[in-house]
Amino acid sequence: MHLITSHLNTDFDSLASMVAVQKLYPDAVICPPGSPDRKVKDYMSRHAHQWGLSKPRRIPLDQVTLMVVVDTRTRQRIGPFAALAGRQDVTVHLYDHHPPTGQDIPAEKTVCEPVGAAVTLIVEELIKQRKDITPEEATLFAMGIYDDTGALTYEATTERDILAVACLREMGADLTHILSHVEVSMSALDRRLLDILAENARESYINGAKVLLTWAETEDYVQGLSLFVHRLRDYCDSHVTIAVVNNGGKKVNIIVRSAQDVLNVKDFLAPYGGSGHLQAGSATIDCRDPQELLDEIEKKLHEAIPPMLKVADIMTSPVIAVSPDAHVDEGYRTMLRYGLKSLPVASGDGEVVGIMTRNDLDKAHLHGLDRAHIRDFMTEGVISIAAEASVDEAHRMMATYGFEKMPVMDKGRLVGMLARSDLVRALYRSGQFAGSGPTHDSGFLWMESVAALMEEAFPEETLSLLHRVGAKAESMGMRAYLVGGTVRDILLGVKNADIDISVEGDAEKLVQAWDEPGCRSTVHGRYNTGTITFPNGEKVDVATARREFYEYAAALPTVQSDSLKQDLGRRDFTVNAMSISLSEGDWGTLMDNFGGRADLRDGLLKILHNLSFVEDPSRILRGIRLEQRLKMRFEDNTMRLLQSGVRGGLLECLSAPRVRVELEIIAKEKCFRRIALRMRELGVWESLFPGIQLNGAAGGPSLNNLEQRLRALELLMPEALELGLDLKGMGWLVGMAAVFTDSPSDIRSAAMDRMSLTAVERKEMTLCFTGWPEVERLCSFGVRNKKPPKNSDAYLLFKDYGPVPLLYWMICLKSEAAQKLIVEHIQSWVPLKGELSGHDLQEMGLRGREVGKTLLGIRLARMDCYITSREGEVGYAQSRLLAQREERRN
Repeated sequence: MHLITSHLNTDFDSLASMVAVQKLYPDAVICPPGSPDRKVKDYMSRHAHQWGLSKPRRIPLDQVTLMVVVDTRTRQRIGPFAALAGRQDVTVHLYDHHPPTGQDIPAEKTVCEPVGAAVTLIVEELIKQRKDITPEEATLFAMGIYDDTGALTYEATTERDILAVACLREMGADLTHILSHVEVSMSALDRRLLDILAENARESYINGAKVLLTWAETEDYVQGLSLFVHRLRDYCDSHVTIAVVNNGGKKVNIIVRSAQDVLNVKDFLAPYGGSGHLQAGSATIDCRDPQELLDEIEKKLHEAIPPMLKVADIMTSPVIAVSPDAHVDEGYRTMLRYGLKSLPVASGDGEVVGIMTRNDLDKAHLHGLDRAHIRDFMTEGVISIAAEASVDEAHRMMATYGFEKMPVMDKGRLVGMLARSDLVRALYRSGQFAGSGPTHDSGFLWMESVAALMEEAFPEETLSLLHRVGAKAESMGMRAYLVGGTVRDILLGVKNADIDISVEGDAEKLVQAWDEPGCRSTVHGRYNTGTITFPNGEKVDVATARREFYEYAAALPTVQSDSLKQDLGRRDFTVNAMSISLSEGDWGTLMDNFGGRADLRDGLLKILHNLSFVEDPSRILRGIRLEQRLKMRFEDNTMRLLQSGVRGGLLECLSAPRVRVELEIIAKEKCFRRIALRMRELGVWESLFPGIQLNGAAGGPSLNNLEQRLRALELLMPEALELGLDLKGMGWLVGMAAVFTDSPSDIRSAAMDRMSLTAVERKEMTLCFTGWPEVERLCSFGVRNKKPPKNSDAYLLFKDYGPVPLLYWMICLKSEAAQKLIVEHIQSWVPLKGELSGHDLQEMGLRGREVGKTLLGIRLARMDCYITSREGEVGYAQSRLLAQREERRN
């Protein structure tokens, strides 16, 4: 592919030169690298169709073999096509009339001569080669010469320029048409002043706005200074342009131009006695040093320009980059691992030296060049944007160059990457927020103040604690945020005792540096996390914002520190991917980059990316738990991917410890019944435990089916805890036993292995099943007129079992009367004691094991109401003593 281009901010000379040189390179595509200036833009709005101009984003750079550059010879001025300069597979031809610089583009062919306009050189070559020139083309070429020579009046005008215009006039150039587009009234003095203003101009970003400041001193009075400011503004495309000119030595003129809604020019110039409108104005004051006055104005701009959303506010940072000395296979793996389409290439000190695209790496990989260095294939001359630039400036640059991503620089160092998706989200303004109403003046749908909701969610003591954590992080150069389920529950108005904080920085350093009296700090090395325990017992978990990747499905993640946005983007569902700032400057600001607030409002559970369940199948279990606890529903695509993951056997990849963790959490939920039944509906139980029986059929006259068991557990668990039943941390096993009741013993045994039960837990769960036949036999009264068992019989059966089997049997039994036997056992018979003690029995003459047997006999007799008093106990003991003596005689 052959390409014709020129410098940024296309003027008539560069436009005419590109059109003219195409007649020498008829197969080439014309593509200006940037935006045209005001005059050319007006002309092109009516005539661009004649010349077939293309846009930078439509040019496949990897297919360009010849680049023709006109009206400039400097790499920095050709915008996105700077990457082609110096590439070994790209031939460069230059046509220019400017003097050489230290940044000249290396070219195979160079036509550079000191004439007034670059198009003059090309017209001469067209005439030499006897190329046909239409009247429309002749008019455009003459317009280019007139524009750059001030209608043949500037000192740089040569005889060759005049002759070229004469020839073009003969070919049909319409000079009257030229005058309607080209400003030709600028004198040599005016031109000199414009050059001085351009030389003295300095560009900076103030509160995100691009500001151009310049100054000049003239001996002669110059009229129409606003024209110069307009030209500088058009050329630099700045938000605010200010010129201070000592005009003739008596007065100093201040001329200000501003884009809409950036600077109130009228109010800004009022202290200087100026006048004007919101976007334009001027002032004239007594003579002062222009540079000192300009410095004073610059300081005032920091207060006068309202803060704009900056690139630094929306970029992704830190950024993943690759060294130029890295091998192709390393870059290839990095891109695959993180799903990237391009990688900045940066040196050790953070300087960006190029960019590597996925397309380049694919080709290198295909050709077996995995061990070659990145520098051999990277694209040089990368265009970047300043971190302090406004989002509007970023929008202009991305629209101009058609980039998907841009490196973000600060003082020459790579500090982040700006993606088009970031920009689209930032530019999407709305007066309506996803919540109950706007409380933050950001104007962005994904930023909202929820400070009031935080005050409702936390007591004053906790709020004070969060303020201190945020301030401590700021003092250490970090930023702290509430994240995850904590944020979700704040928005729902649900109380949450867990406080999860993520910091952009080093969580371990923050935790270790916490020095408040009475606090205890603990760090957990592997994932760079820690916990701060406060004197009142409240705990705050602090984690480093990090990026995770998975080497294979269901693997434990490999972790590295990253930006908060990437940290949230690695999570499971959008409703868990929000954060709230704890920094004082934007305390309580919700950041919702993934639409979690709207999904929460709509009751939708949506995964963040389509491979989420593949990377971590445990998210299937967490999703079902959240769906039932929050009474939400899966978004259609999420449900499809979840069902596909279950059918595809993803849950089989989970390790036993991870299965245990998730099921233990699920079994402790108040809505465990709904979760378990939903898991049955989606085939999750079968996928986790092949062969499990969940048909819901009753196993006998006394046994509840699955749904009945779960409903009974839902009702009886709170009552059991109120009774003081100590489940010893194993209460979740009751729910698991309820699920596995209908399964064969070999399936139960395999399930216990799959859940990674300890020996004690395994014993307790096994007793639930092995003890059931005897329990069922005892408690089957009412069937075939069988009488209820004696209290003592129930006690003797239940006394050797722990709380887990007891509670399990309660939920399995259909009869409330049978359930009552266990309740009475726990409430009445276990704590029941007789009035006589072992010492009393020894004084009566009982010895050895007979003492224990007699005490048990007294308890059982009291349970069955055969003994009701101390006298009855004494009589019973005496009968046991007589029997003991009789045995000794025999």
